[in-house]
Amino acid sequence: MGSYVQIFIDDEDKPGNIPDFETITTQCFELGPKQATAINISGVRISVDKKSDGDVSDIWVKFGPNVTMGEARTQQFVAQYLEAENNHDVRAPRVYLAFTWGVYGYIVSEFIDGPMCDLSDAALVAPAVQALIAIPPPSSTPGPVGGGLIEHPFFIERQSSIQYESVKDLEDHVNGILYVTERKLRVRLRDEVAKYGLRLCPSDLKPVNFMKGKDGRIVAVDYAGYSFLPPSFFAMALRNETFAHELSTILQYPPCKNNGNALETASYAMVPFGTNKMGEEISLLSLLFPHARTPSQLYYTGLTKRLRALVL
Repeated sequence: MGSYVQIFIDDEDKPGNIPDFETITTQCFELGPKQATAINISGVRISVDKKSDGDVSDIWVKFGPNVTMGEARTQQFVAQYLEAENNHDVRAPRVYLAFTWGVYGYIVSEFIDGPMCDLSDAALVAPAVQALIAIPPPSSTPGPVGGGLIEHPFFIERQSSIQYESVKDLEDHVNGILYVTERKLRVRLRDEVAKYGLRLCPSDLKPVNFMKGKDGRIVAVDYAGYSFLPPSFFAMALRNETFAHELSTILQYPPCKNNGNALETASYAMVPFGTNKMGEEISLLSLLFPHARTPSQLYYTGLTKRLRALVL
């Protein structure tokens, strides 16, 4: 292989007939265009020779320049947690391998042979989502497992521009957006997390991201939109899709109305500027001359975090 392969997950108990890296990458590029559909542009089913009972007949590989190892680690964490808890409502596909090759990410996982859910399956999917949002975080850092950018409808193009080291950093950024766009609302995410904890947030609640397994359980697939976040982020995600809104009438989750309203206000405030990169730093010039602000000067650089804390 011409590019360097970096391995992030290699399950020592994976089936013995999982192909080598070169075979996986070659098959992905050969099968990708043939298997692409309106709802699948980044995954391929690869059939493999089954030689023993411990082998598999097929694997599923999600690949592409936007496939992250944070997604792979989150899927692995969720799959292992649900299996350990012997959860009867939902499970996640087992991750066999996760690696990067050049700029491409690859997640090699269990192939789920079953139908996708549809809009009529909200009552069936709701217990699965209820179990997912109850999964405790592996650390106090918001985002995907092991760190990374957050995918959530709060952000422009559904993805954060920076990795947050703490809930305080996330809170400061949201409040910074509200401050520089002269909104009155503020979030108190640290208070929320102190009361409810970080929660697993499935932010892309489309029915096609849930499948009906042969054992009767729902299988949650596609973990790009999963991160551990303050509960108000999940409340916001529930307002983002028709299916999600229907789920919201069934699910039980922490009431975070004030933070939820502030989050939505901050999200809408970024739209005219088309960027998440505002509110992270407050420029000294803009503090001295607040009426001289222009959209191109929206606080990309400026005061240090220490001085910013004094100002905000």
